[in-house]
Amino acid sequence: MKRPGRNGFTLLELLLAISLVALITASLMGGVNLGRRSWETSRASEALDEIESAARAVSSLVARSFLVHPEQTQRGQSEPAPVFLGAATFCRFVMLSEGGAQWGGLILTEIGSEGGDELAVWTKIYRPQEGLAPTRATMRKTVLLRGLAALEIAYFGAPQQDQSPAWSGGWRNAGALPTLVSVKISARRLGRILEAASTVAIRQR
Repeated sequence: MKRPGRNGFTLLELLLAISLVALITASLMGGVNLGRRSWETSRASEALDEIESAARAVSSLVARSFLVHPEQTQRGQSEPAPVFLGAATFCRFVMLSEGGAQWGGLILTEIGSEGGDELAVWTKIYRPQEGLAPTRATMRKTVLLRGLAALEIAYFGAPQQDQSPAWSGGWRNAGALPTLVSVKISARRLGRILEAASTVAIRQR
């Protein structure tokens, strides 16, 4: 007597097939998640490197600050012109350049933000009769970083000869450069704020 043929799967075969499909799916999803995390980590690392590079570029410029004694203008100034002008969101100074991408010699330099979301540097050949007075419109602009969220600059030194060195949010001195300058840059990247900071010592030439 013939046994009737089976139609479909047994319960054991069905459970085994479902288990295999679930195992393969879990393996694939694990690989996809691992790849996505690696990609996000790589993007975050690149974004942070970009911000740190901008902080290092700013520090490199500030480190080349040069002590000059500008001529007094004929405008009835009651106090000497500053040789380094610093605030919490910008600084302007004269730096010594060796040339290359910039002019050689003494260069008037300003570091600050433009339009609220760009970190930029403005440069111009330094002329003693102008001092630190030229406007940004007369200077050459170079953008260091876009997507800027905040720029914070602090200065360490003795603002006046009879004062003790201390950190402050500004610097205006006619005879001395700050000893240290701290730069903190925040930028918008990947839907969040990333930060980089750098502190540089200035040689008192």
